[in-house]
Amino acid sequence: MEGLQDGRCVICGDATDILRLPEFNLKICPACFSHFYERRVRRALENDGMVSEGERMVLALSGGKDSAALLFALQRLARVMAFDLQALHFHLNMGDYSDRNLETVRTQAASAGVPLRVVHVGEMGLRIERVKGWRPCAVCGAIRRALMNREANDLRANALATAHTLEDILLFTFKNLLSRRLYALPPVLPETSELARKIKPLVYTPERLNAVYCRLRNIPFFEEKCPLWKPEGHALKQVFEGMEEIMPSSKLQLMLSLKQALPAEDEDWRELIDCERCGEKSSQTVCALCRLQEWFSQAQVP
Repeated sequence: MEGLQDGRCVICGDATDILRLPEFNLKICPACFSHFYERRVRRALENDGMVSEGERMVLALSGGKDSAALLFALQRLARVMAFDLQALHFHLNMGDYSDRNLETVRTQAASAGVPLRVVHVGEMGLRIERVKGWRPCAVCGAIRRALMNREANDLRANALATAHTLEDILLFTFKNLLSRRLYALPPVLPETSELARKIKPLVYTPERLNAVYCRLRNIPFFEEKCPLWKPEGHALKQVFEGMEEIMPSSKLQLMLSLKQALPAEDEDWRELIDCERCGEKSSQTVCALCRLQEWFSQAQVP
């Protein structure tokens, strides 16, 4: 495997090919890496109270390396921690790209032995494109957030897991700071009477470790970028990587410092009301999903 070097594993002590993990000042053999990775996920679940014995967790499964790695780690942890695991995927009505994405997701779920629910947004009259001043990524985010809440409730989930990584949390928090919104995204958003608990089990895990875990366990993942993906929105991650090269483990330490220094706040914590059209919970009188459905129904179909 690319990146392997001669050395001695700090966990099992064997002199063999090892992986360097400068983020944690570790040298570890491939055989021990999977256990190391899964222990990190388990520690996040336990230390932040993300899931309890007997609860049902639903994982939003995109098919990419991050959610694929999390699916297989959670599948193992569900056995020892005694929680129920299901997967949820949104077919985003983006032609062959979404079809290929779904094929990979079905393979992942079948291989992991985890039940999968697929929601086709096109059947709801929705699609991913610019509308009424909303960028395509904003439309996609609004659709997925609304549907994740609804599907989690329908599946009677106690916890809704997403595969946000350490870098994702740093990116979100720094964008907030640059906009003078002084709050950090917490690893857990507590459940309410209307919403399942939202959890981020990879909050302390650098995203490159997810690709390593997938390759070591031969987990297939969807490698195509979204056709609408723009690099500008992720450019700050280059700053974090440069910082990590200068001072290993700085990304994790910075995230922990920001978590401690900044209050936790999220739009889902606002008081929710019933959407006057569909009856689902929303922060506005007409929810984002109903507004998007109306706009698309009035627009000329390309």
